[in-house]
Amino acid sequence: MDQVEPTTQPAAGSSVAPNQFDLRGRDIQVSFSVTSFTGVPLMQYRDRRRQVNARGDEIRQVDVGIGTLVTIELQSNAADAGGILFSVLIPHALLTKGDQSVKIHTLGITTRTPGFIVPTTRQLETYTEVDLTGEGTFVVS
Repeated sequence: MDQVEPTTQPAAGSSVAPNQFDLRGRDIQVSFSVTSFTGVPLMQYRDRRRQVNARGDEIRQVDVGIGTLVTIELQSNAADAGGILFSVLIPHALLTKGDQSVKIHTLGITTRTPGFIVPTTRQLETYTEVDLTGEGTFVVS
């Protein structure tokens, strides 16, 4: 997994990639910070049923060529209840010439994993996708 390194403030007039993403769609709100004052990524997820705050190693980031797939656990598979993960595809983006933000349109994916697995032939994970829109900004950390 490729972790994104902390960034410093860009020089005036130069280009920089956003490091803070605030997104929403349907009943989901997601905030992802590539880095923080402590040097670790932060992600906040909220829907009608739950609010999850993740940091550091609780956040999985994988460069998939078309962006970075960022995943957190919403519900563990404790007591064979089945697990729930949430992933968001963070697209490549650029802020130029003093722009404060860039509009972002991307996908969120909720993955459900089975609890107790009865040995039958079947797909184990199910996916629900949601369109997410919002903005990417550069925050000095």
